[in-house]
Amino acid sequence: MKKFSIEKMNISKRPGDNKEMCLCAYMGIDRSNHDATRYDMHSDIESGNMLISVKSDHSTLMSGTLCEGLTTVVDIWNLYASRVHSNTFAYISNDYNVYMMNLSEFHDMIMTFGVIESESGKNKGMKKVRIKHESKTMLRWLDARA
Repeated sequence: MKKFSIEKMNISKRPGDNKEMCLCAYMGIDRSNHDATRYDMHSDIESGNMLISVKSDHSTLMSGTLCEGLTTVVDIWNLYASRVHSNTFAYISNDYNVYMMNLSEFHDMIMTFGVIESESGKNKGMKKVRIKHESKTMLRWLDARA
């Protein structure tokens, strides 16, 4: 796992989208709109052979509607890992530190900080995995591995 800091800019009003766009700017990619595509077809950032899935405070692994009725973190992770388009995973902290991980490192983070949550009723209450809110414990865990 690698850790580096990026500059906080006000590109988007949505915090998670803003972090992603700030990472794009750091990488020299000009983007001002969030591109929401399926995890198994595209990555949040594609640059050369780096296909990056970007996560931040309280993000979901994938939509509950794509979890195929699975209900545990392990089962949903296994589905995700077997289909994910990305080969690199970036967690961007609230203070704009980026933790770049491979699939194995990201697995460890999800198994440690992922919880099951239900979609809203209008989305049929399907189960999904959400990363817990960022905490000092999470940041210490990430820093110990960076």
